[in-house]
Amino acid sequence: MKRYSLYCALASVIFSQSAVADKDEADKAETEGGLKIVSGDGNFSAELGGRIHFDTYIFDKDDRFFFDDDPFFFGREELLIRLRNIERPVSTTDFRRARLAMRGKLWEWEYKLERDFSSSGTGGLRDVYLATEVLNGKLYIGNFKPSRSLSELTSSNQTTMMERAFTATPGIYRDRGRQQGIGWYAHWCCHTFGINLFNLRNPGDPRNEGIGAATRLTWAPINEDEVKTLHLGASLSYEDAKQNTLPRTALVAYAGRRGPEQLIAISPGGRDLFFGEFGDEEFYLGNSEGDVSILGLELAGTYGPFFAQSEYALGKFSGGIFLSEFTFVDFFGAPPNFFCDPFTGCFIGDQSVHTWYIMGSWAVTGEHKPYDTKDGVFKSIKPTPPIGAFELTARYDTIENRDIPNMKASNFIFGFNYYFNPKVRLMLNVTLGNNDFIDDKTKQFAIRMQGRW
Repeated sequence: MKRYSLYCALASVIFSQSAVADKDEADKAETEGGLKIVSGDGNFSAELGGRIHFDTYIFDKDDRFFFDDDPFFFGREELLIRLRNIERPVSTTDFRRARLAMRGKLWEWEYKLERDFSSSGTGGLRDVYLATEVLNGKLYIGNFKPSRSLSELTSSNQTTMMERAFTATPGIYRDRGRQQGIGWYAHWCCHTFGINLFNLRNPGDPRNEGIGAATRLTWAPINEDEVKTLHLGASLSYEDAKQNTLPRTALVAYAGRRGPEQLIAISPGGRDLFFGEFGDEEFYLGNSEGDVSILGLELAGTYGPFFAQSEYALGKFSGGIFLSEFTFVDFFGAPPNFFCDPFTGCFIGDQSVHTWYIMGSWAVTGEHKPYDTKDGVFKSIKPTPPIGAFELTARYDTIENRDIPNMKASNFIFGFNYYFNPKVRLMLNVTLGNNDFIDDKTKQFAIRMQGRW
């Protein structure tokens, strides 16, 4: 026992001496604005972040039955049963986002790992990448947002409205907010530029051979801090679906999240997703491996406490598919309003999708919305605790498929944001939805309590 006591004493002396010798290289913890740990030599760091967005949705449902009891293309009872059983929105609460993120340095490389616990499985992964400086810009490898759409690239912590516009993932880029691949970004003076090559796969989606590319250029010819800013931008995106790729769609929840949805356009994916044969009650046939190309234009600016932002996107969705009348109803929620061959069904060719919005806000308490010259986006206003800040908001949003008659949805949203401090805010949105295709006018009242760190 005495021998073991002696060993412990010696070890204690050795380790205490080592600790003194390594004191200059000890890890350092920083707590200013968050929790960050940096190694003594500065080669490694880890910073913890996250966000909680808790929403409440209340719907005013449009209870009118969508169609007459005898649709002119159908006389079958089964179809009417399907139409009457279309899912109606449910007023509820929801964790819109519940994320933890870790970011930092690995010598000359940066990393980020972000997980959203409101999504299950690998589908909950968000930004997951390694990055390093290359050619006066930054090279990203992993899972990230492609360079497209001002609304999409604005962080959900900074958006003016609770949900992004139809020019982003709630519409023309549905379920394609992040992709896996490689990207390069740079900013200089009053410009930003990004270009990406990626696989058409979100985490959680099946492996596939689809490929895509995107690029975005912005210019801020006027940018006077706390006074005025003018932002101009343009983006191009191309997606080429291959084997096992899910269809590319434009799909909108026109009365707010968790509300009724309308499929606006579809471009076919891999052959494995096709089913049935001509003449069957249900079938989905035609050319596989469709492609989608989208041009986006951006215009935004601030003047004192006033802010305005607008985007226009033109999408070309390749078609060449045939749907049975029943399948058309399952996809689009209503009978086709054009001729369908009794044997080959409803043909959907190439589709031209147009979407645009205009959005504005007024900081009643006088704050100015800052501009991020590094990313070419606008951030939320900065309140002064404990007084806080109050912001009035409004947006009109619309999307239309010009090649399917009456295929159009839109909404008008108005609301306010109250900023308790720079990290916590309350959001309220009232959405007046309108779906021309099924003649639905559902409304939504939504509240979000949001915190970030």
